[in-house]
Amino acid sequence: MTATTYYATTCDEQLADAQRTLDTHITSSANGRCLKCGTPGPCYKRETAVVIFSRTLRLPRRRPGATRPELVGAHRLGAGGLAER
Repeated sequence: MTATTYYATTCDEQLADAQRTLDTHITSSANGRCLKCGTPGPCYKRETAVVIFSRTLRLPRRRPGATRPELVGAHRLGAGGLAER
């Protein structure tokens, strides 16, 4: 006798949904709050999305400047970063 397991969503769908969550629930560099829902620190939705990526051993795509570091006075280094010194 064999058993068949059905999943509600595929891994690719879960990762795409988790990526959308990470893209919108960003912790601000200025005040430490989620830019989407306003809760302090990383919100539970962001933490859930991080868990999905860690369980699949994959990394999320990153958007440079998403946390808006210019709000705390950070500025961009040259193209080579620290190697230019």
